[in-house]
Amino acid sequence: MLSVTILFCLILAWTGRYFRLLTTSGAVLTMLVGSGVSFGFGLKGLVVLLLFFGSSSLLSKIGRSRKKSVDAIVEKEGARDGWQVLANGGVAFVAAIAYAMTMNFAYLLLFLFVIAASNADTWASEIGPLSRRDPWSLKTLRRVPAGTSGAMSLIGTIGTIAGAAFIALAAQWIFSLSLTEALLVTGIGVLGSLLDTLFGAMWQRVYECSVCGERTEKREHHGQPTAYVSGIWFLGNDAVNVMTSGLASGIGFIIVRFW
Repeated sequence: MLSVTILFCLILAWTGRYFRLLTTSGAVLTMLVGSGVSFGFGLKGLVVLLLFFGSSSLLSKIGRSRKKSVDAIVEKEGARDGWQVLANGGVAFVAAIAYAMTMNFAYLLLFLFVIAASNADTWASEIGPLSRRDPWSLKTLRRVPAGTSGAMSLIGTIGTIAGAAFIALAAQWIFSLSLTEALLVTGIGVLGSLLDTLFGAMWQRVYECSVCGERTEKREHHGQPTAYVSGIWFLGNDAVNVMTSGLASGIGFIIVRFW
C-alpha cells in the first residue's frame, strides 16, 4: 500500500510540474512531503493534501486579470517552489512521521491544524484580491493595494473562514472526527491565517521600487533592485507562513494534549 501511495505522490508531483503549478524544486518537495504524509496517514492523508493543493491551484486561476497588480507586490507568484511547499507542508511532514512512530491521535490533529491554517491563508490570499475595494492595513489602518501583507478585507476574511472549514469538513468525513474536533480544526486554521496577517503587518520585510516608488515584497521591480525599507530583513513570506501556521498548530496541539 505504501508503494502505491508513493507512486501516487510521484504522479502528483509530475502533474504539478507538467502543468506549471510547481517548479522543479516544488515538485521534488511535494514528492517528499507527500511520501511522509502517506507513511503516517496513508491514502487518507494524501487526500487531505490533494484537497489543499488542488483547491489552492484552482483558486489561483480565478480572476487572473484582476490579480495582475497583486503579482507586482507579492514576493512570489505563479508556480509554487520548494520553499513554498516546505513552508506549507513541513510541519505536516513532521506530524505524519510522529504519528507513524507513536500512533498518537494528537499528531493527526496537528497535521490537520497546519493544513487548515495553510489553506485558510491561501484561500484568503486568492479570494481577497477579487474584492472591488482595497483592503485595510492592520499597521496603518488605511486602505492599501490588494496583495499587501498585513491587510484584510471582508471577502478575504470570508475566504479565511471558508478555507479552514473546507479542510475541517473534509477531515471530519475522511478521519471520522467529532464535531468538537472539526470545530477546533476550523478555529486553529482561522487563527493561523489571522496570525499570518498580523505578523505580515508587523515584521515581514518590505522593499521599495527605485523606478515607480511602489512598496513590494520583491527584491527586484521593473528590472531594478529594490531598496529594503521596513520589517525584519530575513522574514519573507515563506518564513512568516512557517511561523504563523506552526504557532497556531502548536497552540492547538497543546489544547489537545493537556486540555
